Amino acid sequence: MAEVEDRYILERVDNQFSYFDSNAMRNQRRYRTLKRTAMVCNIMTTLTIALAFTVPDAFRTWMSIVALLLSAVVLATYQWEESENYGAKWEKFRLVAEQLKSERELYLEKAGRYAVADDGERRRLFVETVESIIRGTDMSYFTLMVEPGRRIEKRLKGLDRD
Repeated sequence: MAEVEDRYILERVDNQFSYFDSNAMRNQRRYRTLKRTAMVCNIMTTLTIALAFTVPDAFRTWMSIVALLLSAVVLATYQWEESENYGAKWEKFRLVAEQLKSERELYLEKAGRYAVADDGERRRLFVETVESIIRGTDMSYFTLMVEPGRRIEKRLKGLDRD
């Protein structure tokens, strides 16, 4: 029985945890990179516009172009995050990874809902719980991926009414 439990934990639970953990970290890096890029470019845009008043006339056009390019980068990073949803993916993947880790520890330590059940009942409950966490993630992930398009469609429909 212990060998079957170990196999399930290693082949299913730990693999799923690794998948969700690595995706959480990747999406966190992407989200933070986009946000930091937007912040730096936003600050640089403001500084460039302010400095444009202090330079000779010959350089004002160049300063305006730089400010325009920087503000375009800010807009692009915002739109990229809006379409890819890295922040929400990071949150979702991290939540599931932590749920799986917590559930595994409760099971291994025979704590929480696993404290009173016999071994067969404990295992059944553990497998059902883990699989429901993973299955629920599939639906949430699909909604997360489809939702940005729906938000944009709703916004455009609202503009049509005005």
